[in-house]
Amino acid sequence: MSGEDSDVPVRIDVREGKRNDGTYSYSFTYERATLYEFKFDRAAYPAAVDPCHRCYRTIPIHEQVNVGVLFHRQCFRCRVCGIPLTMQTFYRNDANGTNDKEVYCKTHVGKGIRQIQAEGQPIDVAHALPPGGTQHVIQLTGKSAKQPGLPSSRSGSDSPRPRPSPRNSPRNSPRSSPRPGTPKMATSPADSSLVSVTPRSMNGTWMSGTMHNTSLDYSNMSGSRYQRPRPPLQSFQDFSDTGVFSAQATLEQRHREEEDRLQRFLLEEREKETRRLDESIGQEKEVAAMELLTAFDQMRLQGQSPNLMAERERIEEHFNKSREDQLKAMIDKIATEEKTRSAKMLERHGMEMMQLIAEKDRVVDRSALFDHTMRPAVIPPESKKAQLYSSPAQFEIIDKRAIEIAKTEYGSFTELVRDLTRDCANELQKARALFRWVIAKDLGKHNVHEIIRPNARASILKGVRSGKETYHQLFKKLCNFAGLHCEIILGFSKGAGYKPGMRIEGTTFRNSWTAVAIDGNWRIVNCTWAARHVTGHKDDLPQMFHKYDEFYFLTDPEDYIYQHYPDDSAWQLMDIPLPFSEFQNLPVVKSPFFNYGLKFYSNYGASLNTDTGMVEIRVITPKILGFGSLLEPYDKSGDSSKSIEGRTLLRLVKNEAIFTINLPKTGVYQFSVYTGDYWQSECLESACSFLVNCKQILGVASPPYPPVPFYGPTPVMERLGMKEENQLDPLIVSNGENLEISFTLCEKIKLTHTFQYFDVSDNSVSDIDRYVFLRSRTDSLANYMVRCPKEGFYIFSLYAADGENEAQTLDCAYRYLVICQEPNPAVNLFPKTFHRWQRCTLHEPVSGDLMTHKRYTFRVDVPKAVEVFLVIGEIWHHLKRKLAYTFEGNINTGSTPCTAKIYARFSNDRESSLFAHLLDYELVDDAETEI
Repeated sequence: MSGEDSDVPVRIDVREGKRNDGTYSYSFTYERATLYEFKFDRAAYPAAVDPCHRCYRTIPIHEQVNVGVLFHRQCFRCRVCGIPLTMQTFYRNDANGTNDKEVYCKTHVGKGIRQIQAEGQPIDVAHALPPGGTQHVIQLTGKSAKQPGLPSSRSGSDSPRPRPSPRNSPRNSPRSSPRPGTPKMATSPADSSLVSVTPRSMNGTWMSGTMHNTSLDYSNMSGSRYQRPRPPLQSFQDFSDTGVFSAQATLEQRHREEEDRLQRFLLEEREKETRRLDESIGQEKEVAAMELLTAFDQMRLQGQSPNLMAERERIEEHFNKSREDQLKAMIDKIATEEKTRSAKMLERHGMEMMQLIAEKDRVVDRSALFDHTMRPAVIPPESKKAQLYSSPAQFEIIDKRAIEIAKTEYGSFTELVRDLTRDCANELQKARALFRWVIAKDLGKHNVHEIIRPNARASILKGVRSGKETYHQLFKKLCNFAGLHCEIILGFSKGAGYKPGMRIEGTTFRNSWTAVAIDGNWRIVNCTWAARHVTGHKDDLPQMFHKYDEFYFLTDPEDYIYQHYPDDSAWQLMDIPLPFSEFQNLPVVKSPFFNYGLKFYSNYGASLNTDTGMVEIRVITPKILGFGSLLEPYDKSGDSSKSIEGRTLLRLVKNEAIFTINLPKTGVYQFSVYTGDYWQSECLESACSFLVNCKQILGVASPPYPPVPFYGPTPVMERLGMKEENQLDPLIVSNGENLEISFTLCEKIKLTHTFQYFDVSDNSVSDIDRYVFLRSRTDSLANYMVRCPKEGFYIFSLYAADGENEAQTLDCAYRYLVICQEPNPAVNLFPKTFHRWQRCTLHEPVSGDLMTHKRYTFRVDVPKAVEVFLVIGEIWHHLKRKLAYTFEGNINTGSTPCTAKIYARFSNDRESSLFAHLLDYELVDDAETEI
């Protein structure tokens, strides 16, 4: 907003309501010199398949934005004001709990409508405008959105002036204007978003001037707007039938001769420069020697005796060092020039190779609209990586062939690419074969193969192995031979040595990667970061293991932007380019985060600030994974280098992993999250990291958490078909009341449990099982009662196994953390249970300590029992059967403190002496009983 209207008052009006047919409507009006309106409608009920969380309509797969719930691309806007959001700029309202799955902008997250109206905070209306032409209406229902009294289109005299890319991108996006005469795309009403964004001037006419958004939304383009180029020749068979490979062999020979000439020329230049340097150093040395002799003659005339040998050695050392320094500078300069010339020659050779293939395109189909010389527009891809292929197993045959070929040395790129692409039917398979070969091939200078055979170097790879070419240049050359457009992208990367919150300046963290065009869509490929070469030993002989990172093959742009930022913002390949300042403010997110399907619940910056000492990070998970975390001081110098234990609490709630960080004192910390595919895995990979800045802690710092990896369900719950019934969050806060924890389960599951108290004074853990009681166990439900005798942390662990498998051990199924803030002084122990206390229910008494000289009613349900007895000392009291399997008796406890035991007999044979031990009560004098 300009300075002239900085004092213009802001008026915000929000209207929402539910219609008689159950549909919902929302309107946000913002008025400050101009009038801006954001509207959306919501259907009465969500669609049966892939419903949008905002409008409830079905979302086509190419329009889906997944943040734990699905949104249309056009619906992925701030719930309040309608500003478009990205995966890096959306926020969730944590104050509303886990039930609020809506997304908000940074300005409006956590604020109510009244607060927004009272603050009247300006919003960036220009960024709220939809990309997609000169009109400022988003109405994707197959009809144009018309406002009463407003024209439906703009006249030619009001053509908009171009403006910078959205969100203050560092460079103007090439997606600046639609093609003349391009029609609007019409979409099916059933699959479209019901969102309308309408900026108008105060007099009711369309806005003009700098408020126009002329950037083109390629994500909504159909074939009539931008047709992705697909040349006639696609498969290996196409290349073979048209003679591409034989023509490539001839052209490659000419290219190699040109490369050899360039290398000879550069070698001659290096020799000339070396001779010139030696001559210059020799002349300087002669001058220095003459000056030294003159100085010595004067010293002798004065009666001094100079040390000629020492001075001579000093001069030699000085000029040797000078020669080394100048030679290094000269070599670096020549090497830079050599790389520049080689890169230019590589680019030209690639164009010539694509021109050769294009000539074959025209031979096959003279009427084809596209050939291999036509480079696709640099715009976002029209689909996600997951839509191209669902699993790397899809390329199993291609991968195995590429890895096998990597063991063979080739004399020409033509032969290499021909063999790599032999089984490829399309561009995707070609790119995969080339990618897997590059990362499987050991291109290092000192590998095992070269140690054994030091002279066995393939001539086509000498440029890479000598450091004159990069992985990316090699991949680009291979792509050109395969008929794929490939570009090398320059920019910044958050690579080795980078920490969250660091500033990126100058030439630090410079990097490069590639983008390859597949079916007219640019896809990001990073062979360098994908390659993992692990050295090990097998049978006492060195062995090289080749691993790779699937993330860096055809990476989705919105994921790649966390690590890499291109110099040209167009190569972000995102609908809304991210400013460099926001890139620096992103947390450090590594490939395992995406490989395991993780997503942030809300937008988190690289630096998390707290004034309370508590920080929470929530991550959406596709399934139960293994997690670990590390909290350590940001400055690792001195005594502060050790990691901080017991200050991180991990809870698994539904499909979320929630990390709660409880800092011991003020300061700056680094918090890192690790993950793995198996929940008990000890080998975890780094997923993401943050800088945590604690400015102050109100009151006394909270004590550390118990040393437990996580709380919540394990895969055992899902495997056995169990579910938590009432306590869905594994963190329970108790204020003295008795707790009940229930699980639904099937009949044949075996259960046991542990209950432990964590003493923060000495970090010890003690078992207090008699404060948890399995009150009821039916064929479908297990109900536990929990009591906390004093303030502090308690750990309740449930173990389960399939009852039909006697050999199976009971594994941990669920863990709860109970924080008791106000203990109940009258809390008592529960009765002690034994193994046969399965599928039984205790009605009364539920206290484990009973007083002597008192009469109690004992009532229990023991399914399939024939008789139930209460044994006090030597006296057996028979409990009478009531309804079904309920046994009851009113019994006096007697005068002697002892253990009262409940037994049951399950056999109808009266002569049988087999009784099952179910429960134990302790009979105590009145003075010994806790009150």
